[in-house]
Amino acid sequence: MGLDARGDIAVVQLVIFIPFLAISTILVLRHGFNRRAGWLLLLIFSIIRIIGSAIHIASEQKSTPDVGLIATYITLEGAGLSPLLVATLGFLSTVAQQAFDSDTRFLQARRLLGLVGTVALALAIAGGSILGSADSQSSVNTGTTLRHVGVILFVVLFVGLVLMHGYLYLSFSRILTHRRKLLVGISMALPFLLIRVIYAVLAGFAPSGIPNGSQTDHNDLSKFSSQTGSWQIYLVMSVLMEIIVMVIYTTVGLSIRLQDDGVAGKPDYSNVNRSGSSDVELNRRERV
Repeated sequence: MGLDARGDIAVVQLVIFIPFLAISTILVLRHGFNRRAGWLLLLIFSIIRIIGSAIHIASEQKSTPDVGLIATYITLEGAGLSPLLVATLGFLSTVAQQAFDSDTRFLQARRLLGLVGTVALALAIAGGSILGSADSQSSVNTGTTLRHVGVILFVVLFVGLVLMHGYLYLSFSRILTHRRKLLVGISMALPFLLIRVIYAVLAGFAPSGIPNGSQTDHNDLSKFSSQTGSWQIYLVMSVLMEIIVMVIYTTVGLSIRLQDDGVAGKPDYSNVNRSGSSDVELNRRERV
């Protein structure tokens, strides 16, 4: 069978995210494997989009709808937003290194938002899985509720990222040089992330699109369904927004050298702590 418009979009995603996977791997090797740094999350996000696109294409090649495949890529579609938002949280943590290491408010906010992102991801996956295998109205209601709570937590996470981002700008002069460039990159990405989060909310409250009886009912948000809604809306508000954010983050990641922060020509050993290690040396050890 041939591919419909969404299948064609999946092909484009597959083609685009394979290079993103390669670039993200380079960024992880350059800036560090620490999940908190954010770069690893870009790699994970690329893998999710590649797998989801491949499953979508495979499902459309079948003569009869495969509920399992459809449920899987719908789940990946919704869950994929979490790594992108948590990656942004990691980048904010990277920006704050050294300048905010003793700021308890920032550290507590970072931990809280990290927890919110983890819970949102778990709920998105659980909700999609339950909806995909639902055989009763009770299961449908449970899956729908989990999905709704998950997308609401995505909104909470995004709002927290915006507030944390603004908080860092209040002390912009304290931030190390290359990390300032990363913060500017985050500022560029946030408007596109906002549109993607809005789509996630609308899609989360729309019918699931899984051909499973009552789940195919329509409501005013049906056009935002990631499976059966308008493919034009899906392309612009979801796929395009994610690609733009990835372009911004990978471009910034390739253009900065975080390990050089605090180094101007020869290392400055004028500020030496009691253990005999310079601040520059500590910065290098803490490479992101």
